Amino acid sequence: MMHDNKRRREAAEARMLATMSAEDERVSARMKAIRVRNCSTPRDDHLKAHIAAMKRSLVTGEKKRKILFVTGESNSGKSRLVENILAADPAFLSYEDDEGRAKPLLKDDAASPCTQRNFAVRFMKRLGVPVRDNLAKTVAWPQMVSSICAHRVMFLVIDEAQRTMKINDEQELQEFSDNLITLVDNADWPIRVILIGVDPLDKLRKRDTQMLNRSKRMKLRRISAAKASRVVTWLNEIILDHAEFTMAGLKLDDLSLRLIHSCIGNAGSIIELIRDAIEVALWDNRTEVCPLDFAQAYYNRTECLPHDNVFVEEAWEALPSGLARLESGEENETSAGATKAKALKPGERPR
Repeated sequence: MMHDNKRRREAAEARMLATMSAEDERVSARMKAIRVRNCSTPRDDHLKAHIAAMKRSLVTGEKKRKILFVTGESNSGKSRLVENILAADPAFLSYEDDEGRAKPLLKDDAASPCTQRNFAVRFMKRLGVPVRDNLAKTVAWPQMVSSICAHRVMFLVIDEAQRTMKINDEQELQEFSDNLITLVDNADWPIRVILIGVDPLDKLRKRDTQMLNRSKRMKLRRISAAKASRVVTWLNEIILDHAEFTMAGLKLDDLSLRLIHSCIGNAGSIIELIRDAIEVALWDNRTEVCPLDFAQAYYNRTECLPHDNVFVEEAWEALPSGLARLESGEENETSAGATKAKALKPGERPR
């Protein structure tokens, strides 16, 4: 069913795209290619170290490395980070053996509403296992465990895991927590679990001593002004390498501080705003990103008044911060259809 839906979706998208103008198609295709590129960050090595320790724990049985909580603000880059690291690791590639196709990595969003039954049904469907939606939780969870073993799953990744904290029944929440622990402690087929989400996900880790003793946390924090050099690196990577544009007119040190201020240090929002500026240049048929492209991109995202535009005003540090922060959608870094920028004359301010 999952593969059938994917085929239907691709066909439906192809029909939709066929109705787009040549200009829409040009910009969309170019931005898609830019947005799929990964931006380097010190977080990469940090997460790699966590995953390596989790792999070792499958042999050593080290308790604290059985579950990893990856937390941070919305659009801080959690899901993209985990996805990129796992995708580059050959340990998580599917393979064929004498028993058929094995899937070492099982990843999906937590079900909504998140109940034990909905969770189990969702992940069995992700494995391609035929399953009824109305299974009792006492049946669904054991079937999911059997499916995990049958498909040789080694790592389970649960995105949007904060949904688990919406389980209002305390006994149900405890059962869910206990079941996760049972998965990683299973004597016959222990797996490792990565949970990704915003607060209050960390409460799931701290509310239970057994969970706390079996887990580590990696928190993605805001980028501070002291780390502005990291933003300069992203500007170079995204504009010069990913887009293959030029940026001779940009004052990178100043621009990086404005980006941090406008996005209150949210890494995912900073990266997205840089890409938005490239999109402004694309609509204008230019291959050089200019300072006013950031001002226009900021306006497109916030519809701020000219005197509140961080990328226009000299006294930008006194302006409200965080207006460009993405509040919706967890790390799905596909374009939502940015406003087409009007052509700007030299020295002209954005709308």
